[in-house]
Amino acid sequence: MQKLKNFIKRFIKKDSFIYRVVRKIYHILSTAKYKITNNKKIKEEHRHYLIVANEAIEKIKEYKDSDYIVFYNPTWLGVANSTKGLFKNIVPLEHVYEKRDIQKIADSIVENNIKSVIFSQICDGWIDTIKQIKDKNKEIKIKVIWHGNCYEYFSDFTWNLNKEVMNLYKEGKIDSFAFVRSIMYEFYKKAGFKSYYLQNNVHLDNIKRVEKQKTTKKKIGIYNADTRELKNIYTSLSAIKLVPDAVADVVPINEGAKKFTEMLNLEITSINDYIPTEELLERIQQNEVNLYPTFTENAPMFPLESFEMGIPCLLGNNNDYFVGTKLGEYVILTKEDDPEYLKDRIINCIEHKEEIMALYKEWKKEFDKKCAKWVEEFVKL
Repeated sequence: MQKLKNFIKRFIKKDSFIYRVVRKIYHILSTAKYKITNNKKIKEEHRHYLIVANEAIEKIKEYKDSDYIVFYNPTWLGVANSTKGLFKNIVPLEHVYEKRDIQKIADSIVENNIKSVIFSQICDGWIDTIKQIKDKNKEIKIKVIWHGNCYEYFSDFTWNLNKEVMNLYKEGKIDSFAFVRSIMYEFYKKAGFKSYYLQNNVHLDNIKRVEKQKTTKKKIGIYNADTRELKNIYTSLSAIKLVPDAVADVVPINEGAKKFTEMLNLEITSINDYIPTEELLERIQQNEVNLYPTFTENAPMFPLESFEMGIPCLLGNNNDYFVGTKLGEYVILTKEDDPEYLKDRIINCIEHKEEIMALYKEWKKEFDKKCAKWVEEFVKL
């Protein structure tokens, strides 16, 4: 089925009538196939989503008469951590597939006099939830935080969600958007959409601080990269190979990356799968520096999490963090695909670690104030 899809995408224009018809047929067939071969799994998932929806309804009741609530998917770790770092009135909610659950969620919002509902990104079923809320009470403001960027529209899933939320805005069912990168905010504002600017933030006082083990090796972390092209894992590994006495800590690590480290004879420590954020943040405290040289991003959580744990993080030149500051001169990368360049920046970062961390602490004080102001503006207007 996937080979057929790729063939069609190669030879038929994406926005043509034929493409839409074939895509619809493909979707029907693939859905039918999935339901037949995964019937038991689907039933279990829907039971899980029912429980989560009911828990969300109970949570909404806790915010009765509130100015706002924010829905977020707790299984989307980056979005979840972003939402927790910015807002107080948060409601975990995953995909919602049953019409009755959508109806109950909308009813609960109206009955509890919630004045504004914010959706932190969009999951399956949330589009219909927005429609239901507006149908029941047009005075309730609906706002959507879009965490992605234009690059991600190559994904059919992301493109379709973007198309739907923009259509809902034009229909008056979504009142405004927030974006977590200035270029996205500026573009959509100029394109005629009511837009606000937010920045992701982290507060990690609850994370356990651990004593660093003594070692002659320089441990350098690569995290949450896996097999995604934009995360640039192979260049990161190549750079670490060039750093004297370096060990790469990779979580999660895929089979390709494992084989690559064997080819390079690069010493590594690793875990095959993703691990909980709390566990990861305890783990990284053994490192000298972390690498996050992504090719495209908006407002990644990990660099801030790394700094909060006392570990400098080198990050790609594709977000708003540290821009125009002395700290940025140390940690913002400009040649993410150059192993030799990355090696030099790693070594420079290790040599100036104390100064870098002092600069971060000063930067973070002002950043916290700015984030609080942006959130207040977005919630109230």
